[in-house]
Amino acid sequence: MSAVRASGGSGELVLLGEGGTGTGVSGLEALAVRGGWRVRTLSSSTGDEEDDWTARLAAFLGAPDSPDRMVLVAEGRACGAVFALADRHPERAAGVVALAPEPPAADVPLPGLACPVLVLPGPADASGRAVGRFLTELCTGPAGNPGPGPAEETCPARALSPADLHEPSVMRRFAAAGPVHRLASPGSVPTWVVTGHEAARAVLAHPGLVGDTATTAGYRPQPPELASVHPGDADTITVDAGEHGRLRGLVERHLTPELTEAALPRLRQVTDELLDGLPRDREVDLVAAFAVPLPVAALCVLLGVPEPDRPYLADWLVRRVPTPPPAAHEDVDAYLGGLVTERRGRPADDLLGRMCAAGGDAVRDGDLVAAARLLLVSGARPTTTLLGNGLAALLAHRDRWREVTRDPDAHAGPVTEELLRHVTPYPVGFARRAVAPVDAAGVRIPAGHRVLASLTAANHDPAVCPGGPDPEGAPYPHASFGHGRHACLGAGFARAVARTALGTLARRFPGLDLAPGAGEPHYRRSRVRYVLALPVLLGAEHRP
Repeated sequence: MSAVRASGGSGELVLLGEGGTGTGVSGLEALAVRGGWRVRTLSSSTGDEEDDWTARLAAFLGAPDSPDRMVLVAEGRACGAVFALADRHPERAAGVVALAPEPPAADVPLPGLACPVLVLPGPADASGRAVGRFLTELCTGPAGNPGPGPAEETCPARALSPADLHEPSVMRRFAAAGPVHRLASPGSVPTWVVTGHEAARAVLAHPGLVGDTATTAGYRPQPPELASVHPGDADTITVDAGEHGRLRGLVERHLTPELTEAALPRLRQVTDELLDGLPRDREVDLVAAFAVPLPVAALCVLLGVPEPDRPYLADWLVRRVPTPPPAAHEDVDAYLGGLVTERRGRPADDLLGRMCAAGGDAVRDGDLVAAARLLLVSGARPTTTLLGNGLAALLAHRDRWREVTRDPDAHAGPVTEELLRHVTPYPVGFARRAVAPVDAAGVRIPAGHRVLASLTAANHDPAVCPGGPDPEGAPYPHASFGHGRHACLGAGFARAVARTALGTLARRFPGLDLAPGAGEPHYRRSRVRYVLALPVLLGAEHRP
């Protein structure tokens, strides 16, 4: 098992302080610069409120030039905001230094964080030396150079940044060095990443690997109230195996190719309606105006949600589901329960109506509500990500977009498959835990360890994808919908939505292009990488 270094970002130090000189965080800037670190200093508007620091950090994380990984150094009340960030976004924090943390930060269970943590009682003269030693001993040293941390045999691969997980060239280096690697993440549950198409499929279908009920992007257990930034995702991965199987079965039996085919006229209609409302004379954000609302509208069509109620469910899926606390959908459960009651009394030929009719009294209303909620939560974000990232990729390579516009009916399907492989909306499968020792591609993984399948690496495995896309050939196989018992149950419907969206756009607006001065797209860099905005000009509308 070879050692492979991931790319950087963790040679960046972010100081939360007021700048200038002194013995606090600002006094560490010169020390960090001498050590080869890139240093940024953040300040809040008031300088002493944890909420203000939290808002400042959130804005910093969303900025286009924000580093993928960083070491955060904070003092006083700013420590609480840093601890919360490292807990909620472990993929961004390479380490934390806290000087004189004030309550409630002092009550945070520091050893539970997924990154190394140094807590000092105050900005005494010795703080600089202690921080210097801490930075040197990190697994990732200044400016991305390996420091004298754990030996290679115990630290075979540096913790991957969000950019690494989505970057095919990085994941190909991992795959070239071997199919299985143990990631170095001090303080976290031991985690292994599996690369290669066949190896990833084998892991995803392995009966000895099970999903965990509360695991963050740092792959460590957490209390339920802190388990996920996207709590609705719990519906798809954290229910126990029996419950998961029952809910999947309710959907799978009725979400057939025939039902998807029957929904196509309505999918085309809602796609056209969204495009009808877009301005022709000025730039438009294709993410906010198209990629976000279309999957929600399509899922509402599939389930039979009345058109006047769709904005309510859209607000829940787009705004409320990503926002803590986890218990964010009691009213939505009541609303879906009302739809179930209505279908019981007046059957309809939509997915919810078919589930109600086929199950009869043997299927509880609560199961039907949970199944509908599972489909909504698991179906909206991935399709939005595919559309947004995929359109950004197509418009950045005009030859591929022109290929679709030449014959939308013939090319929308193959291009959809190529985009699924190329942009890979979810770069890794959800973490699995080994319930007993597991053999993964010849490497024995101990019981209790976590295992990840790199879908990015699987989708760019030269064994199944030897070259660039061939416009005239069949699309290369991909693993973007997963594999095995946790494979995406709405894959066929998601494909239909994407094909309809691409084909309709290409047919109506063949001159679609990025707006002048748009620059490089800005992506949210986390476990899910998605473009935040895509300013475009629609161009002249083609009317047959």
